[in-house]
Amino acid sequence: MSRLSKSKVLAIFLVSLLMVSMAVGCRSLSKVETKPSEVKTEEKVGRTAFPLKLMDDARREVEVKEKPERIVSLAPSNTEISFALGLGDKIVGVTDFCDYPEEAKSKEKIGGFSDPNVEKIVELKPDLVLATGMHQKILGDLEKVNLKVFVLDPKSIGDVLGNIEVIGKLTGEEEAAESLVTKMRKKIDDVKKKVAGLSDEKKPLVYYEVWNDPIMTAGPGTFVYDIITIAGGKNIAADAAERYPKYSLEELVNRDPEVIIATEGSMGSPGKIKERKGWEGISAVKSGRVYVIGDENLVFRAGPRIVDGLVEVAKFIHPELFD
Repeated sequence: MSRLSKSKVLAIFLVSLLMVSMAVGCRSLSKVETKPSEVKTEEKVGRTAFPLKLMDDARREVEVKEKPERIVSLAPSNTEISFALGLGDKIVGVTDFCDYPEEAKSKEKIGGFSDPNVEKIVELKPDLVLATGMHQKILGDLEKVNLKVFVLDPKSIGDVLGNIEVIGKLTGEEEAAESLVTKMRKKIDDVKKKVAGLSDEKKPLVYYEVWNDPIMTAGPGTFVYDIITIAGGKNIAADAAERYPKYSLEELVNRDPEVIIATEGSMGSPGKIKERKGWEGISAVKSGRVYVIGDENLVFRAGPRIVDGLVEVAKFIHPELFD
């Protein structure tokens, strides 16, 4: 592959990462603000009363007057959450990248997640559009035609749980959301309990490969960083000033990670890391502690499966603690 082609592929990949991690820093679940309005009608679905007002992640107060019946999702993460809450039959439009669950593939397509087709969205006549922080530039266009747009922009696993609860309120599926969050919290808590007694010395230094040329990893303010920390590891990029820092091979060797985790596909055959020239002196390579995640969406996509990614990474980092 030419250097130009590699640059193009890298750019495309980074755009997908930016969709789920738009700014440095993490917001805790406790900071997710909701502002239900006073009940003006008798319409209630479960514990949700309509109309209601909620504050989205763009700091906008959005009023939903009735239970949504037609929903357009502008991100794979929002699509996964919606289907997990039993809203599949109400989803009328998704992006070209919404590939999970399988039923999502058969929904009407509204374009890419970074460049959705506004005319197509309007044509579908949704009463709720679930957007992300990447869609600020089209908010005005959608609001001009009186579409209700709610922005979800999670930066941590806690934020993902909070967003699931908020979507549950927006759609009248509060109980389904609480049930899903409870199951996700259990997986998180199970991991935390297993690694709780570890001393700092027993927490291995972890390198997560985002890209191989140039060498790139995930630093503070990313889901991967959150996952490694919760799973009882120490991220080699803990001191990074950016979310996706780049390293020279010499610097990576000097940092000497004890565990290497990578993904298949666009990462340049991470399964062959052991064969890379110059990598043979890294502790993780010498000890055989090089692992491959089959589906990168488990750690990069802000949906219900992110806790499955956490469990998988935790097993890589501390196989002695998991069956």
